[in-house]
Amino acid sequence: MQKKIIYLTLFLMIFQAASAKVGLVLSGGGARGFAHVGVLKVIDELNIKIDYIAGTSIGAVVGALYAQGYSAIEIEEILLNDYFEDVIEGKISREDLYIGEKRWLLSSNYYFDISENFTPKLPRSLFLGNRLTNKFFQYYFPSTDCNDFDDLHVPFRTVATDIVTGEKKVFDSGSLHEAVRASASVPSLIAPFELENKLYVDGGVRANFPTEVVREMGADIVIGIRVNTGLKEEDELNSLLQIYDQTLNISIADNVGQSLKLCDILIQPKLEDINVSDFKMRNEIISLGECAAREQVEQLNELAKNSRPYLKKNLENMTFGKIEVEGNSHLSSTKVREFVGLKKDIAYSCEDICDAIEHAYCSKLFDVIYPTIESKNNINILTLKILEAKRKKVGVGIVYDNEDELVLGATLELNNVLQRNSKLLVNLKIGGKQELNVDYVKNFGKLYGAYYRLFPYVRESIIYSYNENHEKENSVLSLESGGTLGVGFFAEDAIIAEFYGFGLHNRLYRHIAEFEDTDFVSSGFGLKLYHESLDDVLFPTRGGSIFAKLSVSRKELFSEFNTSKFYSKISLIIPFNSLSFKYGWEYGVSWHEESLQFDQFYIGGIDSFLGLFQNEMNAPVFHVNTLALIFQPTKNFFIDLQYNLLNLGEKSELLPSGDKYIYSGYGIKFGYKTRLMPLRGALGFDEDFNRYLYLSVGYEFDEFFFSRK
Repeated sequence: MQKKIIYLTLFLMIFQAASAKVGLVLSGGGARGFAHVGVLKVIDELNIKIDYIAGTSIGAVVGALYAQGYSAIEIEEILLNDYFEDVIEGKISREDLYIGEKRWLLSSNYYFDISENFTPKLPRSLFLGNRLTNKFFQYYFPSTDCNDFDDLHVPFRTVATDIVTGEKKVFDSGSLHEAVRASASVPSLIAPFELENKLYVDGGVRANFPTEVVREMGADIVIGIRVNTGLKEEDELNSLLQIYDQTLNISIADNVGQSLKLCDILIQPKLEDINVSDFKMRNEIISLGECAAREQVEQLNELAKNSRPYLKKNLENMTFGKIEVEGNSHLSSTKVREFVGLKKDIAYSCEDICDAIEHAYCSKLFDVIYPTIESKNNINILTLKILEAKRKKVGVGIVYDNEDELVLGATLELNNVLQRNSKLLVNLKIGGKQELNVDYVKNFGKLYGAYYRLFPYVRESIIYSYNENHEKENSVLSLESGGTLGVGFFAEDAIIAEFYGFGLHNRLYRHIAEFEDTDFVSSGFGLKLYHESLDDVLFPTRGGSIFAKLSVSRKELFSEFNTSKFYSKISLIIPFNSLSFKYGWEYGVSWHEESLQFDQFYIGGIDSFLGLFQNEMNAPVFHVNTLALIFQPTKNFFIDLQYNLLNLGEKSELLPSGDKYIYSGYGIKFGYKTRLMPLRGALGFDEDFNRYLYLSVGYEFDEFFFSRK
C-alpha cells in the first residue's frame, strides 16, 4: 500500500510538471537586451515549450518576435542584420532626399521647433523614432491580421507607461508593432508614442520585469531574463551615459523588487560593463546571455521537455480596399497618398509598403509616418498614420576655419507658412564674415514641377592676398549686396534647372592694405543645372554630382561691363568594399571686355586644391582635376588620400595654357562626424613641398550656393 502511494505521488509530480504552463519574462535594458536572444537559444536547445510571454522595451521587441513563431536563431539573424543606432537615430541620407531639398546645403548644427508666437521649444526627445516604428512594422508584418495577442503562436503581452497619468498599460490587442513601439519609447531618447489619444513611454518606468503579467495570463512556472543592471556606485558615474543609465535604473529598481519574487528561474547575464547604447557589442552580449542560461541548465532541465513547433508565417502580398490617412492637418489626405504612392486593389509585399513609406518620409514633410493594417468585412484597410513636420523652426550653427575663423549663424525656416508648398529661409551670420540671406521658394508640384525663387542678400567678407612665399600680405573688405529672381523646374531625383536674373553691387574698400575703394555693379541673367546623388555632403563615400552655371551681364541691362562667366563642378565616387575612389573635375572661365580683378575665380583650400591656402589664388580661368582614395575605418571617421592638378590662365580662354601655370598638390584629409558638428582637418603639400594645414569645424561652406548669381 505504501509503495502505491509513493508511485502515485511521483506520477502526480511528473504529471504536474508536464502540464505546468511556462511563462517567459524579458526585461528592458537597451542594447543589453540582445542577451535575451542568447538565453532563447538555450531554451530552444533544451526543447522547452513556452506558453506565455511578456516583455518590456527591448524585451518586448525580442519577445514579440518569439511569440510570432520565430526561433532564437532566426531572431538572431534578424536583429544582427540591422544597425539599431541608425534605425533609432533615423537620419535621412542626403542621397535619399528629393532633388528639391538639395537646393540648399547644411548650415545648422541643431534645430529648434518654434511655436506660433515664434518662441523656440525644446524637443521631447533626442530622436523621433519614426524609422524604429517602421522597422517594427517590418518585423511583425506576419501578424498583421492578428488583432488579439492571444492568437499569436505564443500568447503575448507588452507593457508601456502613460506619461500623463503615470499608469501602467498592458497591451493585449491591437497592432503588434504599435504596442512594441510604445513599450520601447525610452524617455528623453526616443519620442513618446501617441496611440488612441494617449502618450506612452518605456514600460520599464512602471514594470521593467513584468512577471505579474505572465502570472495573470496563467503561467505556473516563470522564467525571467533580467538584463538591466543594478545601481552604480558614485565612482562609476563618470559619463553622461552612465548618469542617464543610473537615472533610469532608480525608477526601475522600485518596480523590479516585487516582480523578482514571482520569478521561479531567474537568469541574469553579467552585463555590468555594457552600456544601454552599446549596440556594436551585439554578438558579445548574445554570448553573455547564452553563458548565463547554461549556468541554469539544471533548473531549466527540470521543466517538462515538450518540443515547440516553430511557425514563421509568411504573408502573401496584400491588396487594400481602402487607404486612409490619420493625423494630417495642413496636408490633404490626397497629397499624403500621392507622396506614399500606394494604390487600392494592387497587391503589395511588406517590402513594397516599407519602401513607399520611406520614400514619403524622405520628403521631409513628416516627422512621423507609418502604416497599420486591419481587416473589416473581408476588406484590408491600410491606414497611414502621420505627424506632419513642424512648419516653423530655427537652426543654430557654429563654424570655425582657417580663413574666416569663428562664425556664428542662425537660420529661421518656414515651410508652407506664407504659401502652400513654399519654403522661406532667413539666415544671419556674424563673426569672421557677416551675412544676411533671405531665400524664398514657391513650388508648383510635389515630386516634380516648376518653382520660382526670390533671393536678396548682403554679405561682407575679407579678401586676402598672398606673396610668393604663401604668406598673407594684404587684405581688403568686400561688401556685396544683390539678389536673384529665378524660375525653374525640378524632377524628383533627377535634376534641377533654373533660369534667373540677377543684380549686384560690390564694393572693395580698405581693411589693412593701402587700397583705393572700388565699386562694381553687375546685372544680367543666367542658367543653372544641378544633379546630385551623394550620400553625404562633407563625407561622401558613394554617388555623384554635376553642377553647371552660366551667367551673362550686359550694359543694356544696367551692368557696368559686358561679361560672361561659366562654372562647373563634377564629382564621381565609386565604392569598393571598405574604400571608395573619387574623381573630381572643376572648371571656370570668365570673359570680360577688359581686365577685371574682382569677378574672378578663387582657388585653394580643403575642398578645392590642397596645395594652396583657402582662396589663395584667383584667375579668370582655371581647371582642377582631383583623384582621391576614401577610407572609412569606423562609421564616423573618414580619411582621404588626395592628389590635385591645377591649371591657371591669365586670359579668358576656354582652356588655360602655359606650363608655368600648372601646379600639383597632394595631401591627406581627416574627418569625423560628431552628433553636434563635423570636424575636418587636412595636411597638404605643393610641388615644392611647402606645407599647408587646414582646420574646419562645422559647416563652413555656402549653403546658398545654388541660390546665388
